[in-house]
Amino acid sequence: MKEIICVLTIFIVVTVPVFAGPISDIFSDSVFGVKWTDDLETVKRKFPGGKVKDDHGYLTYEVRDGREVLKTARTDKNKIIFTFNAIGTFRGVGVEFPYDGPESFAQLLNTMNTYFGAHKNNESDVATVDVFWPTDNGIKVMLILMPEVFGLSFDILMSIERVVPVEASKEELGF
Repeated sequence: MKEIICVLTIFIVVTVPVFAGPISDIFSDSVFGVKWTDDLETVKRKFPGGKVKDDHGYLTYEVRDGREVLKTARTDKNKIIFTFNAIGTFRGVGVEFPYDGPESFAQLLNTMNTYFGAHKNNESDVATVDVFWPTDNGIKVMLILMPEVFGLSFDILMSIERVVPVEASKEELGF
Protein backbone atom coordinates (compact mmCIF):
# COMPACT_ATOMS: atom_id res chain seq x y z
CA MET A 1 0.00 0.00 0.00
CA LYS A 2 2.86 2.39 0.87
CA GLU A 3 4.46 1.74 -2.51
CA ILE A 4 1.20 2.50 -4.37
CA ILE A 5 0.77 5.81 -2.52
CA CYS A 6 4.40 6.70 -3.22
CA VAL A 7 4.05 5.86 -6.92
CA LEU A 8 0.76 7.82 -7.17
CA THR A 9 2.34 10.81 -5.41
CA ILE A 10 5.33 10.76 -7.78
CA PHE A 11 2.97 10.38 -10.76
CA ILE A 12 0.86 13.36 -9.66
CA VAL A 13 3.89 15.57 -8.96
CA VAL A 14 5.59 14.67 -12.23
CA THR A 15 2.49 15.03 -14.40
CA VAL A 16 1.20 18.31 -12.97
CA PRO A 17 2.19 20.85 -15.60
CA VAL A 18 3.94 24.05 -14.66
CA PHE A 19 2.05 27.08 -15.90
CA ALA A 20 3.60 30.43 -16.57
CA GLY A 21 1.88 33.53 -15.26
CA PRO A 22 0.37 36.28 -17.36
CA ILE A 23 3.58 38.33 -17.42
CA SER A 24 5.81 35.61 -18.86
CA ASP A 25 2.99 34.48 -21.17
CA ILE A 26 3.10 37.91 -22.77
CA PHE A 27 6.81 38.80 -22.57
CA SER A 28 8.72 35.49 -22.43
CA ASP A 29 10.27 35.83 -25.89
CA SER A 30 10.02 39.52 -26.82
CA VAL A 31 8.64 43.01 -26.21
CA PHE A 32 7.46 45.15 -29.17
CA GLY A 33 8.89 42.47 -31.46
CA VAL A 34 12.36 42.83 -29.96
CA LYS A 35 13.69 39.45 -28.81
CA TRP A 36 15.65 39.13 -25.58
CA THR A 37 18.62 37.94 -27.67
CA ASP A 38 18.58 40.98 -30.02
CA ASP A 39 21.49 43.42 -30.00
CA LEU A 40 21.47 47.22 -30.40
CA GLU A 41 21.83 47.14 -34.20
CA THR A 42 18.80 44.84 -34.52
CA VAL A 43 16.73 47.14 -32.29
CA LYS A 44 17.82 50.18 -34.33
CA ARG A 45 16.60 48.48 -37.52
CA LYS A 46 13.24 47.70 -35.90
CA PHE A 47 12.95 51.20 -34.37
CA PRO A 48 14.91 53.65 -36.55
CA GLY A 49 15.55 57.26 -35.59
CA GLY A 50 16.36 56.81 -31.92
CA LYS A 51 19.29 57.99 -29.82
CA VAL A 52 21.97 55.77 -28.29
CA LYS A 53 23.13 56.77 -24.80
CA ASP A 54 25.78 55.34 -22.53
CA ASP A 55 24.85 56.18 -18.96
CA HIS A 56 27.80 55.10 -16.81
CA GLY A 57 28.17 51.77 -18.60
CA TYR A 58 24.45 51.16 -19.18
CA LEU A 59 23.70 51.26 -22.89
CA THR A 60 20.24 52.57 -23.81
CA TYR A 61 18.43 53.31 -27.02
CA GLU A 62 15.60 55.87 -26.82
CA VAL A 63 13.00 56.34 -29.51
CA ARG A 64 9.94 58.59 -29.55
CA ASP A 65 6.89 56.43 -30.11
CA GLY A 66 3.26 57.33 -29.53
CA ARG A 67 1.63 53.93 -30.01
CA GLU A 68 -1.14 52.92 -27.64
CA VAL A 69 0.09 50.52 -24.94
CA LEU A 70 -2.13 48.64 -22.47
CA LYS A 71 -5.12 50.25 -24.16
CA THR A 72 -3.77 53.58 -22.92
CA ALA A 73 -3.21 56.52 -25.25
CA ARG A 74 0.32 57.90 -25.49
CA THR A 75 1.69 60.90 -27.40
CA ASP A 76 4.47 61.21 -29.96
CA LYS A 77 6.52 62.90 -27.21
CA ASN A 78 6.54 59.68 -25.15
CA LYS A 79 9.58 57.45 -25.44
CA ILE A 80 10.33 53.78 -25.47
CA ILE A 81 13.73 53.17 -23.88
CA PHE A 82 15.52 49.91 -24.65
CA THR A 83 18.31 48.79 -22.30
CA PHE A 84 21.10 46.31 -22.93
CA ASN A 85 23.13 44.05 -20.65
CA ALA A 86 26.92 43.86 -20.36
CA ILE A 87 27.23 41.52 -23.37
CA GLY A 88 25.11 43.82 -25.55
CA THR A 89 21.80 41.94 -25.73
CA PHE A 90 18.37 43.39 -25.02
CA ARG A 91 17.72 43.39 -21.27
CA GLY A 92 14.66 45.57 -20.70
CA VAL A 93 12.39 48.32 -21.88
CA GLY A 94 10.89 51.41 -20.32
CA VAL A 95 7.64 52.77 -21.73
CA GLU A 96 6.72 56.38 -20.94
CA PHE A 97 3.10 57.35 -20.41
CA PRO A 98 1.65 60.86 -20.22
CA TYR A 99 0.90 62.22 -16.75
CA ASP A 100 -2.44 64.00 -16.56
CA GLY A 101 -2.83 64.14 -12.81
CA PRO A 102 -2.95 61.39 -10.18
CA GLU A 103 -5.86 59.67 -11.91
CA SER A 104 -3.67 58.82 -14.94
CA PHE A 105 -1.27 56.86 -12.70
CA ALA A 106 -4.15 55.19 -10.83
CA GLN A 107 -5.86 54.21 -14.08
CA LEU A 108 -2.67 52.68 -15.50
CA LEU A 109 -2.06 50.82 -12.22
CA ASN A 110 -5.61 49.44 -12.37
CA THR A 111 -5.09 48.34 -15.99
CA MET A 112 -1.83 46.58 -15.12
CA ASN A 113 -3.44 44.82 -12.14
CA THR A 114 -6.24 43.70 -14.48
CA TYR A 115 -3.90 42.11 -17.03
CA PHE A 116 -0.92 41.06 -14.86
CA GLY A 117 -2.60 40.25 -11.54
CA ALA A 118 -2.26 42.07 -8.25
CA HIS A 119 0.97 43.94 -7.73
CA LYS A 120 3.34 42.63 -5.09
CA ASN A 121 4.33 45.76 -3.24
CA ASN A 122 4.85 49.47 -3.42
CA GLU A 123 8.07 51.20 -2.56
CA SER A 124 8.13 54.93 -2.14
CA ASP A 125 10.86 57.34 -1.31
CA VAL A 126 11.07 61.09 -1.36
CA ALA A 127 11.17 61.23 -5.16
CA THR A 128 9.37 58.18 -6.61
CA VAL A 129 6.58 55.66 -6.22
CA ASP A 130 7.58 52.18 -7.46
CA VAL A 131 5.00 49.41 -7.88
CA PHE A 132 6.27 45.87 -8.51
CA TRP A 133 4.61 42.71 -9.77
CA PRO A 134 5.99 39.31 -8.74
CA THR A 135 8.84 38.22 -11.02
CA ASP A 136 7.34 35.66 -13.41
CA ASN A 137 9.77 33.15 -14.96
CA GLY A 138 12.55 35.73 -15.06
CA ILE A 139 10.40 38.65 -16.26
CA LYS A 140 10.00 41.61 -13.92
CA VAL A 141 7.41 44.38 -14.41
CA MET A 142 7.30 47.71 -12.56
CA LEU A 143 5.30 50.93 -12.72
CA ILE A 144 7.15 54.04 -11.61
CA LEU A 145 5.90 57.56 -10.89
CA MET A 146 8.73 60.09 -10.69
CA PRO A 147 9.15 63.85 -10.88
CA GLU A 148 10.12 65.32 -14.23
CA VAL A 149 13.60 66.74 -14.55
CA PHE A 150 12.51 70.20 -13.43
CA GLY A 151 10.06 68.86 -10.84
CA LEU A 152 7.00 70.68 -12.20
CA SER A 153 5.11 67.53 -13.13
CA PHE A 154 5.61 63.77 -13.14
CA ASP A 155 6.63 61.02 -15.54
CA ILE A 156 5.03 57.59 -15.58
CA LEU A 157 7.29 54.75 -16.68
CA MET A 158 6.41 51.09 -17.11
CA SER A 159 9.48 48.86 -16.97
CA ILE A 160 9.73 45.32 -18.34
CA GLU A 161 12.99 43.58 -17.59
CA ARG A 162 14.45 40.13 -18.13
CA VAL A 163 16.34 39.18 -14.99
CA VAL A 164 17.73 35.82 -16.09
CA PRO A 165 21.51 35.61 -15.70
CA VAL A 166 23.57 35.02 -18.82
CA GLU A 167 25.36 31.68 -18.60
CA ALA A 168 29.14 31.85 -18.55
CA SER A 169 31.92 29.60 -17.28
CA LYS A 170 34.30 30.57 -14.52
CA GLU A 171 37.04 30.79 -17.14
CA GLU A 172 34.98 33.18 -19.30
CA LEU A 173 34.50 35.37 -16.23
CA GLY A 174 38.19 35.28 -15.37
CA PHE A 175 37.98 33.01 -12.31
